[in-house]
Amino acid sequence: MPPTNPSSSKQLTTHLLSLTPSALTQATTHPFLSLAATASLPTQKLQTWLAQDRLYALSYINFIGSLLSSIRIPAHAKREESLEWRIADVLIDALENIRREVRLFEDVAEGEGWKMEVLCGKDGEGNEEVEVECQRATRCYKDLFAGCVSGGKPVIVGLVVLWATEECYLRSWRFAKEVMKKEKEGGKVEGEGDVMQRVLIPNWTSGEFEGFVRRLEDLVDEWGVEEGGWVWRECEAVWRQVVWVEGEFWPEC
Repeated sequence: MPPTNPSSSKQLTTHLLSLTPSALTQATTHPFLSLAATASLPTQKLQTWLAQDRLYALSYINFIGSLLSSIRIPAHAKREESLEWRIADVLIDALENIRREVRLFEDVAEGEGWKMEVLCGKDGEGNEEVEVECQRATRCYKDLFAGCVSGGKPVIVGLVVLWATEECYLRSWRFAKEVMKKEKEGGKVEGEGDVMQRVLIPNWTSGEFEGFVRRLEDLVDEWGVEEGGWVWRECEAVWRQVVWVEGEFWPEC
């Protein structure tokens, strides 16, 4: 569990954010996001992304469960003040968030008439109700989730992966929101917009979501990973992987 006397004077999250500035910007300002913000996405691209993000969210549940099972919950009187308990607390919130998000995806698919494209597919004989196939980037995320909680890796590595995915997502949708704001100010958007503008972009730019990401960030930094040590290097490696996969996850437009 966390080191009792951390020797690192550098915040891990600040260091990670400085590692890959160009790749991070590219991943979080992808053309897909600009099109999403201006209601310009081809329907098929939006359906593909929604289907894959739903599969990502479902794999996230097992990932969070694995992290929770790795934490030793203290039983002393000041349990709620311990880092272990506060990590468990945010992970439980993560599970509740993802449950709502999966429902949101499914409600959107049903409401837009996209059940076949997002929630199920057809087999070679044209039968319904087969699972949508994971695309490469989704499989990469699933592999990353499984790998960061195996092989004796400390909880902090998985926690970094969790924070990194959410940090990238927050940055991505804040970028989309800014594009949407400029379009509206320029009179280029009329009415309430499409489902992306009405529902999905507001969902991932809310104060509640940003607060959740900042809680994760604070816990990662509080862990006190020794600068330059093997755990520090593991965290650097998974950060690079998350940034790369995030850039690959958006459909090409």
